[in-house]
Amino acid sequence: MSLLLLATPACGEPGSYISEPVEMSHHPSISEYGIEGLKKRLSLDIRSMDINQFLKFLATEGSLNIVTTKNVSGLVSLLINDVTIADALEIALSANNLASEKKENIISIMTNAEYKAMYGVDFYDQRMTFVYQLKYASVKNVSAMLANIKSDIGKVISDESTGTIVIIDTPAKIREMKEVIKQQELPTVTRVYPTETKVFEMKYAKIETIKDELTKLLTPDIGTMRTDTRTNSVMITDLPYQFRRIETMLHAFDRKARQVFIEAHIVEVTLGDQFQWGVDWEKVIRIAGTHGIKFIPSISLPLAAATTMGTLSIQTANATTPNAIIQMLGTVTETRILSNPHLTVEEGKEAKIEVIEKQPYQEDTTTTASGGTTTASKSYQWVNVGITLNVTTRINKDGNINMLIKPEVSSIETWYGGMAQAAGAVPVVKSSNAQTTVNVKDGTTIIIAGMISDNKVRTINKIPFFGDLPVVGKAFQNISDNISRTETIVFLTPKLVEGDKSFLLEKELPKMSGGIRE
Repeated sequence: MSLLLLATPACGEPGSYISEPVEMSHHPSISEYGIEGLKKRLSLDIRSMDINQFLKFLATEGSLNIVTTKNVSGLVSLLINDVTIADALEIALSANNLASEKKENIISIMTNAEYKAMYGVDFYDQRMTFVYQLKYASVKNVSAMLANIKSDIGKVISDESTGTIVIIDTPAKIREMKEVIKQQELPTVTRVYPTETKVFEMKYAKIETIKDELTKLLTPDIGTMRTDTRTNSVMITDLPYQFRRIETMLHAFDRKARQVFIEAHIVEVTLGDQFQWGVDWEKVIRIAGTHGIKFIPSISLPLAAATTMGTLSIQTANATTPNAIIQMLGTVTETRILSNPHLTVEEGKEAKIEVIEKQPYQEDTTTTASGGTTTASKSYQWVNVGITLNVTTRINKDGNINMLIKPEVSSIETWYGGMAQAAGAVPVVKSSNAQTTVNVKDGTTIIIAGMISDNKVRTINKIPFFGDLPVVGKAFQNISDNISRTETIVFLTPKLVEGDKSFLLEKELPKMSGGIRE
């Protein structure tokens, strides 16, 4: 019978272990098979009966299903009184060095050699296996002591790096050796671990960002780590076998960050009667007669309830440059480029593009002194209105670019406390924002449209001198209000770039068949 006991220190106390077996690899006794016929009791007086005939007799008496292998042989001599069929069967098998096992309700009988070839252990082996991990005592010293206690059939196996001791022996010897381990495993004894120390210098990753992940890989109570932010390096002391996992993690985390070059065109389009509610891209293609540019169906994101703000839509086009789209758009309506920023950003970092107007307004402040003196002062404050675009890029394993786009549009809706920019009037800013994720191929143009605004321009034509006269001067003036509706369109074209090369220079140079010598 082979019994495996796994013992580990409990609650951090030295010498404590699990007393109950947690894994059983021994065979159960025949009486434990749970078959009703094995409980039948009988008395026998048998002299040199063939084992196969004896098994057939027991099967008939107990209504049992017994099968034997072709190698089962031997004789049975029994003189027993009032015993169960299970006990009689176990005695007969032991006398002939035979083994048994139960599957479903069938009892299989085989030779001990067949059982050992099948399961790797002797059917009648009474040894048990005990595993203990030392926390304080020296593995070498404890192993030497146990080697003098074990029986002739026992074994003691130790591992210095993990502090593990494996004992294979009889139950009586196991009990003796457990007491020896308990006496040696004291917190006053310090075990010297066979540790190694290595220094790793990060090339790209910041050591502070991966410090927590490294700590999780260290062996508890053994591994230590020291970091130096100045040199961006880490010194690790741990058991030798742990460094394979540590190096694998560092190799995965310390890689060169990929970068994305973003070419942006921010365009203002004057909306005429045919595009009163925003640019219809399919209609633009029909009017301009431009072929070869295909627009993927847009994603509509409502910016606000007010219809004057329009509906934000994000589309992608198969054009490799937005210039062709802008030129096509300029043939059907008035187009003006507000800004053309270029920027490079590391993957996972956020890039910010702003087209902002700082709008001033006047603030009046009144201060009353203790003597009753009142002082009035004026100061100017500024509020930012316009377009802010935050873009976070990530690159997947296929080389596609995943872009988290967060546009925000703000404008002055009205003035509180007076006319526009009048003294004491405060601007009321209407701000709308949205967020979406777009996955595109390298070089694909993303179009963000639908940011519509109304601009009111007042024009006063008057006759000099007479037009400035109070009351009657209005008769010599001509006042007209013109309202123009515009749409701001943002074109984003992301491209994968290498950080050690100039993308702009590379884009402008002609391609040479033989390559460029560095």
